[in-house]
Amino acid sequence: MAGAFSVVLSLGPDPFEMERLHYIAAALAKVEGNNLLSLIILDDCKPAREYESIARLLGHKKLQIYPSPRQLRGHHWRGGLATNYLFGFEAAFGSDSPEFIIMIDSDCLLLRSFAGGLSDQFRANANLGIIASGIKADPTGQPAPECTWRDHFFKWSRRLRFRRTPFPRLETAFFSNNRTIRRLLLNAFNNRWHEVASPQGGAFAVSASFYEAYVQHQLTGRHGLWLKTDLTYDLIFGLLCAAFDLQAIDDNGPGGTFAISYQRLPFPPEELIRRGYAWVHSLKCNSVEEERSLRNDLLHMGQLELPPVRQNEICRLTSRP
Repeated sequence: MAGAFSVVLSLGPDPFEMERLHYIAAALAKVEGNNLLSLIILDDCKPAREYESIARLLGHKKLQIYPSPRQLRGHHWRGGLATNYLFGFEAAFGSDSPEFIIMIDSDCLLLRSFAGGLSDQFRANANLGIIASGIKADPTGQPAPECTWRDHFFKWSRRLRFRRTPFPRLETAFFSNNRTIRRLLLNAFNNRWHEVASPQGGAFAVSASFYEAYVQHQLTGRHGLWLKTDLTYDLIFGLLCAAFDLQAIDDNGPGGTFAISYQRLPFPPEELIRRGYAWVHSLKCNSVEEERSLRNDLLHMGQLELPPVRQNEICRLTSRP
């Protein structure tokens, strides 16, 4: 099916995450219900939460819930989070045949349909691996800041290095995961990844071509490869895209798909609506009430009516059996 896609989201333990998920699922059902194959949730909460209301929004067959593959190991927004997202990435392509998948954080919001535009871009360029924001520039047109991880990556390219934490030791890259990470990193730099370009985490699209290369590099089933690293999942996807010799581009100008910034929104709500973005990030504010107000403003200005979370439903969403 043209424009068919899946969405992958790693959900943290904060009870407010479920309210954020409600509006993401409701928007997906309303504006992309025909193109959405599955919403894949990696639940980082123990014990597992109740998802019945989310399943009713999307349809039970479109919701896939997995307990966190990292199992509370690794850093919760670095190697551990990357492990969750790579597991979901494999699950999305392993269970369906999407043209692309969308990797999202819970503090984003969907405002309009987008699948057709992304599908056209991916179909026009078989060598396109990632469509995002922040590859070359942010939504305001400012160049992406120089990556501060350049020196950090250098240590992973060494065959031998001395580690001080959690205890002093000599670490090698001759075997197992470290060897694979070193190979991928060197492949990326050999493919001109000198500027360390990567998508801005929050929301970005990954193509079926990317997954095919992932399989060819024998990485399936190795979603825990990065578990013990201190690399973020968006950097890892940027690294892999370069290692596979695929292209990554921005789609964050006026009328584009992704208005994604690291902190806060790149523009005020009225400007985001005027420019016509689909995915916006980050809605995270200093308080729950402020974030709710911001979300409501965006939905109202975008004329997107979604079912609200009822008070009794909030209790069910945040319950832990």
